Amino acid sequence: MRRARGLWLSIAFVLTLVAGSAALFATGHGPVLGLDLEGGVSVILSAPEGTPRPVMERAVENIRRRVDAFGTAEPNIFVTGSTIEVQIPGLARGSIEERPADEYCLVGPGRLSYGCYPDRSAADAALEAVAVEPVVQSVCLTGLGDREGPCFGTREEAQAEIDALEVIPAAQASPAPSPAPAEGTFCIRGPNVGTPVCGYATKAEAQAVIDGVSTTTSLTYCLQADGKTLASDEGSACLPSREEAQAQLATLQVEQVRTRFCVVSSAGKELGCFLTRERAQARLQETGQERLLEVIGTTARLEEREVLETLTPSDPGYDATPVTCATEAERATPACSFEALADQDVVYLGQDGTTKYKLGPVRITGDAIARASAVYDTGGQTSVGQGWIILFDLTKEGADLFAKITTELVGRELAIVLDREVISAPTIREPITGGNGQITGSFTEQEAKDLATVLKTEQVVTVSPTLGEQSLRQGLVAGIAGLVLLALYLLFYYRLLALVAWFGMAIWAALALGLVAVAGSTIGYTLTLAGVAGLVISLGVTTDSYIVFFERLKDEVRSGRSPRAAVQPAFKRAFRTIVAADVVTALAAVILYITAISSVRGFALTLGVSTALDLFVVYFFKRPAVFLIARSERLVGLRGFGLESGVAADHAAAPVVAGGSR
Repeated sequence: MRRARGLWLSIAFVLTLVAGSAALFATGHGPVLGLDLEGGVSVILSAPEGTPRPVMERAVENIRRRVDAFGTAEPNIFVTGSTIEVQIPGLARGSIEERPADEYCLVGPGRLSYGCYPDRSAADAALEAVAVEPVVQSVCLTGLGDREGPCFGTREEAQAEIDALEVIPAAQASPAPSPAPAEGTFCIRGPNVGTPVCGYATKAEAQAVIDGVSTTTSLTYCLQADGKTLASDEGSACLPSREEAQAQLATLQVEQVRTRFCVVSSAGKELGCFLTRERAQARLQETGQERLLEVIGTTARLEEREVLETLTPSDPGYDATPVTCATEAERATPACSFEALADQDVVYLGQDGTTKYKLGPVRITGDAIARASAVYDTGGQTSVGQGWIILFDLTKEGADLFAKITTELVGRELAIVLDREVISAPTIREPITGGNGQITGSFTEQEAKDLATVLKTEQVVTVSPTLGEQSLRQGLVAGIAGLVLLALYLLFYYRLLALVAWFGMAIWAALALGLVAVAGSTIGYTLTLAGVAGLVISLGVTTDSYIVFFERLKDEVRSGRSPRAAVQPAFKRAFRTIVAADVVTALAAVILYITAISSVRGFALTLGVSTALDLFVVYFFKRPAVFLIARSERLVGLRGFGLESGVAADHAAAPVVAGGSR
């Protein structure tokens, strides 16, 4: 009786696990589908040969951070040598939710919202305070030879530069111009001029040039209230001319908003709320493949811009200077793409999150860098270590361009920008003409590796949701067809005994899918088409287990033992065979998982887990189920049950051997 109770408890335990798996599916926690089933995009990025492994690992972290901020599903990222494969399943499955609201908003052209308030009086007061204010973008010196700039963030700084200009003999010029000026000529020198401007025959001629230096000011006109620029989800309310800004101000009005249309990504992240469904639909489209490719493909985007001005919170005009493309919503617009901003002055934050840098147009990008690595400089006997620095080699074209730029900007700051954030703004001490150099700036290890990341997009593969659904449907059809044929085979060969195998395989399937669902929600595992293939093939593994046990049991019965006496030795011998076969399969799966890449690892993983699950079901369900059946003389005596009948058992029983029993 105690033995039977243990068998029933074992079956109850397994059925409880099956019920838990069913509950997962009932609550919507099914398997997380991979790229080839859900649809999405796959991008392969390549780095220069010989890129250090830590740099590659840092690149993976950057990509994951960018994609997480983008709001898509969990990315699958694989590193192989000098390439990184990024798979984003479920890319285009965002949605638009209509939500009730009760607030008063400042609404401009195109029904863009520039701020909302709980009551009309507060909104009216905010609108009354809005005014058009000019904001200086840059002030550049003109008339100083044929050279551009230098440029500054304020008129005061530009005037201070003009006042500091002086005439010097060519022999005193430092750094020396190239080509070297003739003897007896004169040059113009200034704190931020860089290489002196030479070639003047007399001192009076050079002084006349200084007297003729003027400035050109680049302004933008912003709608501001209390010193802060208004902004919508599509950017700051700044326009090129005062007339355009005044026209936009005239269109601002207070409007009661009762409904908002919010865009929610496939990963459940909110990507912005709008007053019209049309704008929400546009944002949903912007978060599609093209925008994601930009996000991934510019992971290693380095920009170097001249520093025009540095503003801290205590500086006048700090609050009135808006940060360019400050929000994720703004960055999703075409106006904030790297290409659109390349020729414009911008304002970016430093790593401290407060210092604002006014920067000129892009002078050089990371495309000019052939190879970069982060190293720790410990110093030497005659030098002090500088900590983490970045060593870089330039391409041939990049070397020529960098030499020209650093020659122009000697004595001035050149900001190094990564992901619209100023990582460092070193002063150019001397021209860099050797095609290589180093970047210093009190970096942490993480910051240094960020700067050393140099990648380019090598291949893009898109899988549409339709193709993914078709792949999943075909995989399910193949799996169901295999199950039906297998069930018919077992019924034909083992008669009613096949019912045990049917229940066992159903339990195995429920637990396998449950494990896949749990792995998806806990460790981010995604079920790919290769994984489905691993599950389907595992059906053969679990079927073999039933056949081995049933055949061994029938052999024992044919040798003269009763079913009750035969079941124990039959299972003992069969289980050794099942374990040996499953261990071989599991070892093959482990080796394949270690040596393979990408989706092949998904096949190996599901094959290995399913094989281990087969042992679990064999021991905790099939063993107690058959043991209990063998104890029932009524069941084993049924015609066609399969222990003493069936295709393989339709012959006379062998004589009873010594020690046997019926």
